[in-house]
Amino acid sequence: MMEGTTIHMGCTPAELIDRLQAVALSMKPSLTASQARRVAEVILDTLDNKANAYREFAFDFFHGGSRQMKTVRFRLVSYEPDLEDVYRYRPTAEGYLVYLGMLDLEPEDAQELMEKMLDLLVQRGRFDAALEFAKRARTLSLEYRQFIRDRLMQAYRAPGSVSWTKEVAGKLKEARGHVGARQAEDQRMTEAVREALQAAEEAKTRQDLAQLLKTLQGASVIRANLVSDITVAPDRFLQAQRALFRARRPSGLPDLETRLLPDLLKLDSDVLAKNADDVISGMYPAKWPKVYGLNNVFGLLLERRKGAVTPDDEEGEIEPFVPPPIQFAPALISEVQAWLNNKFATAGTYSVDELLAMAEAEGLDRTRQRCLVLMMFRSFAQAETLFPTMRAEVDGSFARDVAQGSNLRFSPLEGNMP
Repeated sequence: MMEGTTIHMGCTPAELIDRLQAVALSMKPSLTASQARRVAEVILDTLDNKANAYREFAFDFFHGGSRQMKTVRFRLVSYEPDLEDVYRYRPTAEGYLVYLGMLDLEPEDAQELMEKMLDLLVQRGRFDAALEFAKRARTLSLEYRQFIRDRLMQAYRAPGSVSWTKEVAGKLKEARGHVGARQAEDQRMTEAVREALQAAEEAKTRQDLAQLLKTLQGASVIRANLVSDITVAPDRFLQAQRALFRARRPSGLPDLETRLLPDLLKLDSDVLAKNADDVISGMYPAKWPKVYGLNNVFGLLLERRKGAVTPDDEEGEIEPFVPPPIQFAPALISEVQAWLNNKFATAGTYSVDELLAMAEAEGLDRTRQRCLVLMMFRSFAQAETLFPTMRAEVDGSFARDVAQGSNLRFSPLEGNMP
C-alpha cells in the first residue's frame, strides 16, 4: 500500500490482493491460488478492521498528566477516491506514523535515506530494490498534493474555516523547498541511470534500468503536478473565500459518497432506526427546485393539507355491515315502468312535472311518484335508458313536494314518430 501511495494516491483493492497473494505464495509455495488469495483478503480486512464492522481501532492507555485512563481511536488505512476519482486504499496519518515509527526517522530524513540507498543500489546493480525505493521516494510529494487538495476542498465547502496564514502558507513554502531539492536530485539520478543504461549489455539489466528510468520520470511528473497545485492554490483559495460575501447556502456538509453513506452503513440497525427521521431529511436537496408553471403554483397554493388524525385511546367495536333496505319493491318498479310505457306509447312529449301531475291525478301514491322521478333521471343517459324509443333533454327545472331538480322533457326519436 505504501508503494502504491508513492505512485498514485494509494492502491486499488485488486492491486493489493494480487500483490499480497504473490507474497503469500513466495513465503509458502505449497499454498493453492485460492488459499493465497484468502490470506491476502484476511490481511487487507485486518488493516481495514472488517471484523469490527470497519470501525476505528480503539486502544486504552493510562494518561499520566490527567491520571486517568483514556482511549485513542485511529484508522490505519482509508478507502477514498484519488485525483482521478479512482477509489484506492491509502495509509492514514496514523498509518504513516506506524510506518515511520518502524524506521524511527523523521519524514525528511527518511526521504534523504531513500535517495542515498537508491543511488547506492544503482551503483551496485540491484535494480529491483532500487525500483522499490524510487517508488517510495515520491511519498512526500503526494502528501503535499493531498494536503493542498484537502484544504482547498474544505475552503470550498465551508468558506472561512481555513486560515491561509496559519495552515496553508507555511505548508506551501515547505512544498516549494521540497520541489526544488527533489528536482535537482531527480535530474542527477536520471542522468546516472541513463549512463548505466547505455553501458549495460544484458537484456535483463537494460529492462530493469528502463523501468527504473520510467519510475523516476513519473516522479518528475508528480512534482510537476505539485508545482501546478502550488501555483494555483492562492487563486483558488481566494475564489473560495469570495463565497463569504454572497448569500450563504448550507455549507460544511459531508460528502455523501465518501463520508456520510459509508458511516451510515457502519451504524447498528437500532441506532439507524432511532435516527431515521434525521437521516431521511438529510437526503433532501439543500435548495428546492423552482416551479415555473402558474397552474402548478396555484395547485400548490390551493392544496389543502390533511390534519393529523388523533388516534382514539378507546378501542372501538366492529359492527357487522347491514345493507340498506330496498327502497322500491320489484313489483312496484315494474308497475311504474309499465305506467310510463303506456304514456310514451302515444308518441307524445312529456316532462317530469307533467308526468308527476298526471300520476297524482290518477291516484299514484308518493312512493310510486318518487320511483317515477328516479326512473326518469336514470333514463337521461341514452346508454342506460329504460325507454329506448324516447330522447331526454333538459328543459328548465321543476319543484314539487315529492322531488325537485332539472326538468327533463322526453320526446320520441325520429324513427318512432307517427
